[in-house]
Amino acid sequence: MASAVEAAGDRKPANLAKGDGRLPLATKLSYGLGEAAEGVKTATLETFLFFFYVQVVGLSGSLTGLALLIALVFDGITDPIIGNISDNFRSRLGRRHPFLYLAPVPLAICLFLLFSPPDTLSQWGLFAWLLGFTAVGRLMQSFYFVPHMALGAELSSDFKERVSVSGYRAMFAYIGRLTVLGLAFSLFFRPTEAFPNGQLNPDAYQPLALICGAIVIVVIFASALGTQRRAQEGYARGTANGSLATGSGGLIRNLLTAFRLKAFTIYFVAILISYVLGGVQAALNIHLNTYFWRLPPTGVQAVLVANVFGFMAGAFIARALAHRFDKKPVYVACVVFSVIVPAATIGLGLAGVIPLDDKGLLTVILATSTFVSGFIGGPAVVVAGAMLADVADAYHHRFRGRSEGFLFGASAFTRKASLGVGGAIAGVALDVIRFPRGVPVDAVPHEATVQLAVLYGPAMLIFTCISMSIMWAYPLSRQRHAEILADLEREERAATQGQ
Repeated sequence: MASAVEAAGDRKPANLAKGDGRLPLATKLSYGLGEAAEGVKTATLETFLFFFYVQVVGLSGSLTGLALLIALVFDGITDPIIGNISDNFRSRLGRRHPFLYLAPVPLAICLFLLFSPPDTLSQWGLFAWLLGFTAVGRLMQSFYFVPHMALGAELSSDFKERVSVSGYRAMFAYIGRLTVLGLAFSLFFRPTEAFPNGQLNPDAYQPLALICGAIVIVVIFASALGTQRRAQEGYARGTANGSLATGSGGLIRNLLTAFRLKAFTIYFVAILISYVLGGVQAALNIHLNTYFWRLPPTGVQAVLVANVFGFMAGAFIARALAHRFDKKPVYVACVVFSVIVPAATIGLGLAGVIPLDDKGLLTVILATSTFVSGFIGGPAVVVAGAMLADVADAYHHRFRGRSEGFLFGASAFTRKASLGVGGAIAGVALDVIRFPRGVPVDAVPHEATVQLAVLYGPAMLIFTCISMSIMWAYPLSRQRHAEILADLEREERAATQGQ
C-alpha cells in the first residue's frame, strides 16, 4: 500500500495532465504572467486606494472603509457564482478561457475611474463613486481571477509541481507589484514644491491608474493565449473520461457540501482571518511609513520595494521547504514569523532603539526589516495556493465533482476580504484615534502616530497567532493527498475500461 501511495504522489488524475505530470516551462511562465495583473491590482488598490481617498481626496476613514466593505459583500456573492459558472461552462475554448478574454478591458476602465473622482463630489458622492467602481471593478476582477486560479489547479495535480506552479504565480504577482511601486514613486510621486510628500499630490494618481490599466490588459491577454492549448487538451481529456460530465452542482449545493469538508472549512476560516489582518496592514502601510516613521517618498518606496523583493526571494525556497517539512507547517511558521518581524521593528522604534531622525539609516533599517519579513512570508504565499489545489482533489474524491472554480472563487473572496474588511477596520480605527486627514506630516499628533504603530504591529501579531492556531488543524498531509490521488486514478482507470 505504501509504495502505491508514494507512486501516486507523482501521478495525475487522467483528466488533469498527461505523461509524468511535469509542465513545460513556457506553460508555467505563461500562466504565471497572468498573475502580474493581480499584482498590479494589489499594488494599485490595496496600497494606494485607501490612502488616496482618505488623505488625498478627503473622504472620512469610516466612509472609505464602509464603501470597501459593502463592495466586499457584493464580491462575496459573485466570486463563488462565477467560479461555479466556469466549472459548468462548456465551449471550444474550454471552461476558463472565455472569462479570461472577457475581463481585462472593463477591469482597466474601472481602475482608471476609481482614481478619477470629480472634484465637485460631496462626502456621500465620493462614497458612492468609490463604492460603485470598486464593486464593478471587483466583478471584472472576479471574471478573470477566479477562472485563472482554477486553471492553475487543472494544469497539474502533482504535489510538488503544484508548488512550482503556485511559485510562478507568486513570482509574477510580485513583479506586478514592483512595477507599480517603481512607477508610482519614481515617476508620479516625485516631490514638488507644493507636495514635498509626492503621495499627497492628487494629480499623480490618474496617470498612474491609466498605466496600470494598460498593463493589466496586456498581461491577461498574453497569459490566456499562452495557456490556451494546454487548457484545451485537459478539457478534451476530462470530457473523454467523463470526469467533467459529473459537473460541480449548483451554487448552494456546492456551498453546503464544501463546508462539510474539514480541509476546506479550516483552510477558508484561517486564510480569511489572515488576509483580513494583512489587509489592515496594507491599508495602513503608507500611513505608517509617512506619519510614524516620517520617511520621504524615496524612503517609502525603498521600504515597499524591499518587502516585495523579500517575498520574491522567499518564493524560490517554497518548494524545497514544502518538500522537506510538508505544506501546513511551512505555511503556519512563515505567516507567524513574517508578522513578528515588523511588530518587533515597531517595538524597537517605540522604545527609542531605532534612530528616527537619521532618515538615511532609518530607511536602511526598515528596508532590511521588510525584506526579511517578505522573505519569511514568501513561501506562505506560494504554499497557500498549492494547499487549495489539494483541497480541490479532496473535494472531488469525497463528493465526485470537479469544482476548482467554486473553491478558488471562495478563496478569491478571502483574498479580496483583505481590501474590504481590512480597509473597513483600518478606516474605523483611524477615525477612532482621530487621525487627521489631509494635513502636513508635522501636524499629526505624536500620540496618534503611536496608536497607528501599535495597531499595525503588535495588535496584528496577536490576531495572526489566533488564525494560525486554526490552520494547524488542517488535515491534508502529503501522505493523505497521495492516497486521494491513488483512489482517483483507480476510479478513472476503471471508468475508462468500462466504456
